[in-house]
Amino acid sequence: MTTGRQTRFPMARTALTELRHNPRRVIAVVVAIMISVGYLTASVTVLAGETAAFERSVIARTAETDVVVTVGTGDPAAHARLVARITEVAGVASADLSFLSRGRVTGSSEYVQQQSVPANPGLRWTDLTEGRWPGTPDEIVLTTLTARQLNLGVGDRITINDSNSSATLTVTGLTHEGNQLLSGLAQFSFVAPSFYSAADSIHTSLQTEILVIGDGTVPQDRLAEDVEAVAGGNRVETSSGFAQRKMSEKTQGVFIFQLLLLVFGAVALLVGSIMIVNTFLILVAQRRRQIGLLRAVGAQRGQIQRGLLVEAAAIGAIGSLLGVGLGVALSAVVAVVLGGPLTVPAGQVTAVALVGVAIAVLSVLVPARRAAVIAPLEALRTVAGDATGRRTSLVRRTGSLAMVVLGLAAIGLGFADTAFALLYSVAGSFVCAVGLLSAVGLYLPALLRGLGSTLRRTGPTARLATDNTLRNPGRAAATGAALMLAVGLVVALQVGAASMKATADGNLDARFPVDVTVSMFDGPLPARAADDIAAVAGIADVTGVRSARVTFEGGGKPKRVRALGPDADAMALVSAPHPPITAGVILADPYLLSDAGIRAGSPVTVTGRSGSVTLPVEADHLAPADALIVAPRVLSTLDGDAPVGTAWAKARPGADITELRSQLRTVVEPLTGAEVGGGLSAKYVYHTALDRLLALTTMLLAVAVLIALVGVGNTLGLSVLERTRESALLRALGLQRRQLRWMLAIEAALLSLVGAAVGIAAGTFFGWVGAHAVSGQLNLENIQFAMSVPQTLGVTVVAAVAGVLASVLPGRRAARATPVDALAET
Repeated sequence: MTTGRQTRFPMARTALTELRHNPRRVIAVVVAIMISVGYLTASVTVLAGETAAFERSVIARTAETDVVVTVGTGDPAAHARLVARITEVAGVASADLSFLSRGRVTGSSEYVQQQSVPANPGLRWTDLTEGRWPGTPDEIVLTTLTARQLNLGVGDRITINDSNSSATLTVTGLTHEGNQLLSGLAQFSFVAPSFYSAADSIHTSLQTEILVIGDGTVPQDRLAEDVEAVAGGNRVETSSGFAQRKMSEKTQGVFIFQLLLLVFGAVALLVGSIMIVNTFLILVAQRRRQIGLLRAVGAQRGQIQRGLLVEAAAIGAIGSLLGVGLGVALSAVVAVVLGGPLTVPAGQVTAVALVGVAIAVLSVLVPARRAAVIAPLEALRTVAGDATGRRTSLVRRTGSLAMVVLGLAAIGLGFADTAFALLYSVAGSFVCAVGLLSAVGLYLPALLRGLGSTLRRTGPTARLATDNTLRNPGRAAATGAALMLAVGLVVALQVGAASMKATADGNLDARFPVDVTVSMFDGPLPARAADDIAAVAGIADVTGVRSARVTFEGGGKPKRVRALGPDADAMALVSAPHPPITAGVILADPYLLSDAGIRAGSPVTVTGRSGSVTLPVEADHLAPADALIVAPRVLSTLDGDAPVGTAWAKARPGADITELRSQLRTVVEPLTGAEVGGGLSAKYVYHTALDRLLALTTMLLAVAVLIALVGVGNTLGLSVLERTRESALLRALGLQRRQLRWMLAIEAALLSLVGAAVGIAAGTFFGWVGAHAVSGQLNLENIQFAMSVPQTLGVTVVAAVAGVLASVLPGRRAARATPVDALAET
C-alpha cells in the first residue's frame, strides 16, 4: 500500500465488502435515507403537479386565445360594437366577451364568483359533470365543490346579492373542479352572458375581456398590434403576456404548501442525519479491532477515513435511489387520487437524490475522524477504551450553553414589539434547539440518574439497566436525542396549533361577537321569521333587535345606515363578554369610521324619523359594517316606532354548519331585502383551515418521527452487538434470558421516558414561541397559551411504548446467544 492507486482502491473494496457481509448493520441507515429522500421527492413531484394545476386555473379562461382585450366599464352596446370591429380585423377568427363578477349568497354569508360561459365552445375550459350550461339570465352552474359547500344540487335555487342588485337563479348543472390542494379555497360559478348584457340586466361585471382567437394566418404579436389599432385605447395583450401578468398578480398559495413541505423535509433530513451519525459512531466502536488490524498492517489515517466515506456514499446512493422510486410511486398514487397528471421535475428530483448522498457522506465525517485516530495497539484490545463512552468535553459544553443563551436572547427580542419579531423568534428557536440537542450529554445522565434512583430499588435487573444508561453517556445521548427531537416536534406542533386556535377564537369572538344575524335592509322582519330561525337545526337561541334607518354625520358626507338597539336579551347572545350599551355613546364598526374619516371618541350626529342625538362614537366590532349600535332608549329617541328589523341567533356547540346555512338560506330566501351575517361562517372557515393544516403537518412530522423511531431501534440493536461480551458475562454469572430481555426493556423505557419528558418540555416552549410569533405577525390580540393534555399524554405513552418495543428484537438476539458462544465473539 505505497502508491496512490494501491492506497485508494483496496479501502474502497474493503468498505463495499463490509456492506455485503454485514448488511443488517446499515439497513436502518438506508431506510432513514430512503424515507427522507422519498418524502422530498414526493413533495417536489406533487407540488410540481399542483403548481401546474394552479397556473392552469388562473389562465384557464384565456388558454385557447391568441389576444386578450381588457375593456373598461361601459354599456353592453359599446362592448358589442367593439367586438364587431375586432372581428373585422384580418386574421381574427372569433372574438367573444367574457364577464366576471362577485356576489354574496343569501343565507351563507359567503361570496361566490360568477364567470360568463363563453359563447364559443372552444373557449370552455371545464366539462359538465351533471346538467347543462346556463342559457338565460336566471340560470347558473356551480362547481362540484362549491355546490357541496353550499349544500345545493341541480334544480335548487340560489340568491346572489351584490352592491347593485339581487338575483335568484336556478342551478342547471355542475362542473368538474378537480381535487387539487387549493381546490375549494374560493367558490366559483358560471352564468349566461345575458346575466350581464341583457337589456334589462343591472348586474355589473367587475372584469370584462374580449377573447380573440386568430385563424393562424397572422403571428400572435402582429395580431395583437392590429387589434390594438381598433381597440380604442383598451388594453391589448397576447394571451401569454396576459397570463404572465395575471400570475404575477395572484397570490401563489401553492408555494405556502411548498415551503411547508420542504421545511418538514429538512426536519426529516436533520433527524436522519443525527441517526446516521449515531449509527456510524457505534459501528466504528464495534469495528475497532478490524480498524486496528488495518492500521497494524500499514493503513494510514486518510485511508481509514476514505473507506468510511466510500461506505457512506454507497449507503447514501442506495438509500437515495430507493427513496426516489418510493417518492415517484407515492406521487403517482396522489395523481390518481386527485385526478391530475403525474409531473416529475427531473432536475429537482436529481437534486434531492444528490442531497441524500451528501447527507450520508457529511454525517460520517465525525465518525471517520474518530476512527482515524484509533491507535493500532489500543484498537486490538479485547475491550473498547473510553472513546465511545467519553463525556461531553468542556469546549462542547461551553459551545452548547452559548447557543442556548444566544437562542433565548433572540427569542426575548422576538417577544418584544419589533419589526423583526418573527425572524428573531424563528432564528432564536432554531439556535436554542440546536444547543439543547448538542448538550444532550450534559443533562441527560442527570435526568436518567434521577428517574433510575426509584427503579433501582426494584431489584438487580433494574439496577443493571440503570447503570447501563449511566455508564455510557455517549450511547445514552445517541438513543435519547432521537426521541427528544421526535417528541419535541410533535408537541411543539400541538401546542402551537392549540394556542393559535385559542388565540384566534378569542379574536374571532371579538371580531364577530354574534354567531348569526338576519337583517332587513329596511322595514320590519316578518313576525314568523324569528320562529323559523329558531326551528333551524343547530340554533340554540334567537331574539329580535329593533332597528331603524338613520342618517350618520361626523363632519363629512352624511351616510344612510341602520341603527340597532339591542336589549339585555340580545346582549346575552354575544359570544365575547361585552359591557352593557350605555345611553351616552354610539358604537360603530372600525371600518365604517375609517371610511367616513371619523376618529374614535369624536362627537357625531345621528338623525332619525323622531329626532336626533349628538354623542361620542367608539369603534366596536359588535356593530355590523353598515350599522350603528345604540342603547334602546337612544333608539326610541331616533325612531319611536322602530320595528324589529334584525334577529340575532346563537348556534349550538358542534352544530353542523353546512346544514345550518342550508336551512337558513331556505328561511331567508323568501324575505326580499334580507341579509344573513354573523361570525359563524368565518369561524367555521378558520377552524376548518387550521384543522386541515394541523392534519397535514402532523402527517408530515410523522415521517420525521418514523425516522427517529427507526434510529432508536437501530441504536439499541447496535448497542447489543457492542455489548455482546458483557451480555455473555452476565449470562455466565447466572442472569436468565428473561432477565436479560427485561434489563434491555427497562433501559429502553428509561431512555424513552427521559427523552419524551425533555421533548415535551422543549416542544411546549418552542410551540408557544412559534404561536406567539405567528399571532403577532397576524396582528392578533390577547395571545393565549393552550395545550391538549390528553394529546401530550398520548405522545408520552407512544414514545415509551415505542422505546420498549424497539428493545424486543435486540433483547431476543442478545438472549439467544449462549455464554460460551458469546464469549468467543471477537
